[in-house]
Amino acid sequence: LGDTCTRGCMFCAVKTSQTPPPPDPFEPFKTADAVTKWGVDYIVLTSVDRDDIEDGGAAHFAHTVELLKHKNQDLLVECLVSDFRGDLDSVGTLARSGLDVYAHNVETVERLQKFVRD
Repeated sequence: LGDTCTRGCMFCAVKTSQTPPPPDPFEPFKTADAVTKWGVDYIVLTSVDRDDIEDGGAAHFAHTVELLKHKNQDLLVECLVSDFRGDLDSVGTLARSGLDVYAHNVETVERLQKFVRD
């Protein structure tokens, strides 16, 4: 989904923009090819937030998981993803992709952030 996030969290050093470039449609294929060449048995995929995409990038992520599993059915895939703005259809798209672990960063309110996050 690229290297530019649509959110501007203060604790994060990732580039931000409300209008990042569109996702590379070949990224899922490139990712699957690279991971297969590495020969690992467990991979964690993570992502920037893409609030500019209707499903938050869920289909793009799910396609990546499906390609990884097609290339190596024994590969364990963990996805550390955004909250998809609470869109349960997007959550379901990724949850049904064949991944092994669905993970999400837990955020907190600003007054507690320095105690639990920073």
